[in-house]
Amino acid sequence: MTMTTATKTTTKNRAKIPASRDAAGVSAFAFQASAGHGVLRLSDPSLKPDIARLKEKLRSDPKFALATLQSAGIATATGKLSKRFKG
Repeated sequence: MTMTTATKTTTKNRAKIPASRDAAGVSAFAFQASAGHGVLRLSDPSLKPDIARLKEKLRSDPKFALATLQSAGIATATGKLSKRFKG
C-alpha cells in the first residue's frame, strides 16, 4: 500500500486576484463576499452567472484558456504542463 502526502506550495506562484473585471468580463467574485463572511464558495448561487460566463469564454477562446492556465502557473507558453504539474 502506497501513501501519498500533500505538499504545500508557496504563494508567490499563485495567480493574483483581478481588481475588478478581467478580459472575459467576469467580476472579481473573490471580493463580493458579504460582510462578516471570510469564505466565499464557488457554489454560491450569486456567482452562477459569473462562473457560466467564464466557462463559456474558456470553451470558446483557446488563447484565453491558455493565458488563464499560464497565469495560474499550470501551463507554459507552448501549452505544455509546467514542471510543477509534472510537465
